Amino acid sequence: MANEPEQVEVSIQEDMDVDQRAWLVAKLKQEKGIVSAWFAEGNHHRLTLHFEPEHFSHETLLDTIKLQGFHGKIEGD
Repeated sequence: MANEPEQVEVSIQEDMDVDQRAWLVAKLKQEKGIVSAWFAEGNHHRLTLHFEPEHFSHETLLDTIKLQGFHGKIEGD
């Protein structure tokens, strides 16, 4: 049986314009195991991810973001 999706908040270090944020969200949504992704309205550094823990850990989520050219930190870690 699969685990329930988890949610994490990622603080993105880079300043991103609207097109970069949309591009990153689209790329992340293509990854198997990422259920949804979005940036908080009014806080363009806070990315929320719903993911399946059998496919990703916090470390591999950050690695996936880094592969796209950005750096993040899981809030609360």
